[in-house]
Amino acid sequence: MLKFLRTMSSSTRMILAMFVGAGVGLFFGESVGWLSHIGTAVILLMQMTVLPFIIVSLIGGIGKLQQSTAMLIFSRAGAIMALLWAVGLVVIAFVPVSFPIFEAASFFSVSSIEPVQPIDYFKLYIPANPFESMADGYVPAMVVFSMAIGLALIGIDEQSKQPILSLMQTVGETFGRITQGLVKVLPIGIFAMSAAAAGTMGIDEFASMQVYLVSYFLMCLLLTFIILPWIVASLTPITFQQTLNISKSSLVTAFATGNIFIVIPVIVDECKQVMKSHHALTEDNATLIEILVPIAYTFPNIGKLTVILFVYFAGWFNGTPIELTDLASLSISGLLSLFGSVYVAIPFLLNLAHLPADLFQLFVMAGFITGKFGSITATMNLFVLTLLTACLFAKRLRAKPPQLLKLAIGTSLGIGLTLMTLKIGMGLFINPPETTSSVIANMQVADKVPTKVNRQRPILGETPTQPIASIQHIRERGLLRVGYIPSNVPFSYYNNAGKLVGFDTAMASKLANDLNVQVEFVPFRQGELAQALQAGYFDIAMSGLAMDIQQMDQLSYSDPILELNLAVATKDYLVNRFKRNDSIRQMENITIAYVEHDDRVENVKRTLPGIRFVKIGAYQQFFRQKDDKYDAVIISAEAGSAWTLFFPSYGVAILENNSRYPVAYAVAPNNQSLLNYINNWQKLRRVDGHQQKFYDYWMLGVGAKEEQPRWSIIRDVLHWVE
Repeated sequence: MLKFLRTMSSSTRMILAMFVGAGVGLFFGESVGWLSHIGTAVILLMQMTVLPFIIVSLIGGIGKLQQSTAMLIFSRAGAIMALLWAVGLVVIAFVPVSFPIFEAASFFSVSSIEPVQPIDYFKLYIPANPFESMADGYVPAMVVFSMAIGLALIGIDEQSKQPILSLMQTVGETFGRITQGLVKVLPIGIFAMSAAAAGTMGIDEFASMQVYLVSYFLMCLLLTFIILPWIVASLTPITFQQTLNISKSSLVTAFATGNIFIVIPVIVDECKQVMKSHHALTEDNATLIEILVPIAYTFPNIGKLTVILFVYFAGWFNGTPIELTDLASLSISGLLSLFGSVYVAIPFLLNLAHLPADLFQLFVMAGFITGKFGSITATMNLFVLTLLTACLFAKRLRAKPPQLLKLAIGTSLGIGLTLMTLKIGMGLFINPPETTSSVIANMQVADKVPTKVNRQRPILGETPTQPIASIQHIRERGLLRVGYIPSNVPFSYYNNAGKLVGFDTAMASKLANDLNVQVEFVPFRQGELAQALQAGYFDIAMSGLAMDIQQMDQLSYSDPILELNLAVATKDYLVNRFKRNDSIRQMENITIAYVEHDDRVENVKRTLPGIRFVKIGAYQQFFRQKDDKYDAVIISAEAGSAWTLFFPSYGVAILENNSRYPVAYAVAPNNQSLLNYINNWQKLRRVDGHQQKFYDYWMLGVGAKEEQPRWSIIRDVLHWVE
């Protein structure tokens, strides 16, 4: 068996490892999740030599060029290469338009309020301290540094620079030998990651991966067989069919092996033959082709650039799509980082886009499928670059308006039809993930105490008043009366079973349990809170109450229970506009509703004269509106996230200044004994972890959905384990 494995090519072993790993994951399920650590270790080893290799290969490769050759390549061939890069990056940027739109929402996440560190473009691109740039993994800066040294070496006489070039070649070969040795263990890493992913990946995640794979395959086929040959046919005498015919054998070889390097001689020979058939092959042109193909191979090609699509997919997959304003910087950073290995570039780009690093494992798992399609695009890129440059030097390039119009029309039609096919196909065959509204609508209060829930609100002036109850009185009568606001998600609301649940409902049940009394819930209107407390309709109000400075002389607040993050809930397509103060100031004819925070709204009104603010009675008036009367509502990020679980067409925008406010419980102003007890009680429950447990469950959704074990053959088919 081992002898048979040794006879396999490395690419075959990698593919075999991927499929065997997937089989092991499906067989054993979640029990092989620990294998991901082995996969991560192997990938980190593979990254070990990449950045140093970029440095020595660029310095050595550029430094050995003659000045005339360098001028030739970097001026004309470089311009054509840059234009092809631009075409590739534009196509890649358009593909996410085809991703299906799923109305989804999630519980509040603490990461959403963490300050996003702005990108330091100076550090990213300018190697002021090359050692710092290398240590921090700034690949674009190291590319700039290496190219600068290489260009400087061109001007030094051959004898003086030969020792440096020899050193670069020797070090590069050393790194190459290390990499070749590590490639032998790479199948182990692929096996481990495939097994872990197949054993732990849920159905929704697998469906989402289909979006990336299908999009990537069609994008590569579009670039390889339509756009790139069409560019040649539009601008040179070489026809569309000729371009496909001369590249056929190289494309098949590159797809089968996943290796572009081995087809370089074939590309050189085929390009010479087609130029000869058009009587455009001079001795100088033949030399140019022989020099250009190997040098172009060392630069990023469109096939390599296609992996940037994974970063766009990762944003969609994570629920935080890459914004249009970030596309340019991400594309340029991706291009420069891809002077090295994709195994360095993708983690770097994920970090740059503030996406979870764990998503890199999905990229690696899919890489040996997508890599074959990327190889054919890279091969066609080399053909097209060489043919365009050769035609330019032979004065056979036709870049006049008719040809450019033909190119633009053909390219636009190809992109448009492909995106339309993707959009319709994925919309029909890829199902959206399970809705999350059923999760929050079925949550339960853990503490079971005798409970009575009143749905009829006491009417001020009509319902008989009752004496204000001290803590001793509450114990004696055996009943704690708690005021709540109906439909105040996630603090107090009715679940699908018609039971009153929520964070404060759970806290109130815990309080009654600790007092060893029953609990009765009494509804109230927010504007009538002080009067209802003074009338004795309930002992304490527990329902996500923002501390209101205007009511502090009419009631007594406890110490703050939570600090919530002020945000805006609005339609999904408006979320990004509310994230920045500048875009908010530019808004006109916008109506923003609010339920509380009157003092803050009054201050904001003066700074935003173009926005109309309207006070409403409850948050459900906004989310259940039929006529789009209100464009947004001021709400906490925690509550807004919970509401979007019921109404997934809405999203939450954390305000740029990241303002916070306290919520507390309220008692009648002269009920000092109850207030003292509540303050001491909530300090105790905060320290012993009960309050955090309730927060995690009701705000973050931890444990809200019962996790079923991942389907596996060993458990669900053979029933060998429980």
